[in-house]
Amino acid sequence: MKYVLLSRVILLELKRNGYNILTSKNTVDDENPPWYPLTVPDVDDYLLHLYCSGSIVPMEEQALLVIDHALDNIDERQLLGEVFIEIDHLGELEDKIQFYGKQYNFISNPEYYVFSFDPKRVLIRNYALRTGNHLLYLTYIGVNYPTHMIDEIQDLEDLTRSLICLDQEQAREWFNKHDVTMVQSDISIYDKDAILTIFLLGTDQQITIPLEEKDELVYNLMHREELLQLRDLFWIDPRIN
Repeated sequence: MKYVLLSRVILLELKRNGYNILTSKNTVDDENPPWYPLTVPDVDDYLLHLYCSGSIVPMEEQALLVIDHALDNIDERQLLGEVFIEIDHLGELEDKIQFYGKQYNFISNPEYYVFSFDPKRVLIRNYALRTGNHLLYLTYIGVNYPTHMIDEIQDLEDLTRSLICLDQEQAREWFNKHDVTMVQSDISIYDKDAILTIFLLGTDQQITIPLEEKDELVYNLMHREELLQLRDLFWIDPRIN
């Protein structure tokens, strides 16, 4: 549990964890309000209740931020304050490294892996993108793959700015708009934290996923309709080459 600077990445993570509003004890004119995440059944009903109950008073109005509105309408530079969060990202990452390590033996045999297929690198990159903590990933790259450092810095910055988090209906609409039928995950596609990239098929191309690949924990392929049944929120890399 700690305070972290409010950012787009943090808003996306809070949304993924079911939060839809940030509240504060401070007023709207505070330049550095402390925020507390909140989940309400219906945002519009909640705001209407505040207004009707007199909780929203001119000149004394408490700061309040609707997460979806902030993601759609507020520039990163305009996000102010710190958010109190209870999400233990680093603990989750450590657990995943241990779990993936048993599958791939990269902890005891790191020399068997290269940059393009290094499960530990993929896990740390996923963590960096979702949390905004780039230092851990860049340190790992600097130690293990220094020749990739410049490209990885650029890619990390680009994707952090463009990464989107959509609910099921939004994801379906986005897939339809971009004619997406197949996606590829970074970490296990069954993991709620997986970041999805778009796998574009040619007009007459079909993809068959080999049975043995279904046991892989990285770079999984899945048809979008099957994916949409897995969970409610989806991290998506919207860059389409």
